[in-house]
Amino acid sequence: MKSIVYIIRDDINHPKEVIDPVMEKVFDSEQWEVILTDRAKDLIETEALVDLALFFTNGRPEGETNMTPEEQRQIVQKVRNGMGIMFIHAGLVLIETDSPFYLELNSGRFIEHSPHHVEVTNNPVTSFKHPIIEGIEPFVAIDEHYYCQVDTTKTDVILFSTSQHVTAVGGWAHKVGAGKVVALTPGHNPEALGHPQMIQLMKNGVDWAARQS
Repeated sequence: MKSIVYIIRDDINHPKEVIDPVMEKVFDSEQWEVILTDRAKDLIETEALVDLALFFTNGRPEGETNMTPEEQRQIVQKVRNGMGIMFIHAGLVLIETDSPFYLELNSGRFIEHSPHHVEVTNNPVTSFKHPIIEGIEPFVAIDEHYYCQVDTTKTDVILFSTSQHVTAVGGWAHKVGAGKVVALTPGHNPEALGHPQMIQLMKNGVDWAARQS
């Protein structure tokens, strides 16, 4: 039986044409049933037992409102019950400080990005080992460098991202109830998202987040 992943992606700045081909490299079609959507509320409304959710955008297509706190809590509960969740780049946008995603998932939240695309060096931490960064080498890509707020007292920082502007937390991971949370800030454009090390980083994140152990 295949595991089920919902991938929320596709907006004007983060089109599916960039994201979908990379996801084909991350998810083995023999192991995963991949549901692609631009609507986060699909994840709330499904009756399927979802193993993993990936947010590449905030999942609010034109004509819909942001998820309410109650809708966010429904997703938080899915994580507490064992669903893994990953926030990648723009999936961290429009998360408020008082939202369940931030307070209960510690998803982190986008604050600002570099004024233009810059060379970003992504360095896995060396102070401890984590399955998500196992085998990952530092990698450089021209990217939109994200600066995020994240409560580092409640998570493991696994990646730092450095540009000419700043060094910022680039990735973090932790457990929430029976589920797991992963966040990665790189990945705005094809060069960054499609970098072999970034693809491996996402694969490792998927393996860790979807495994209930």
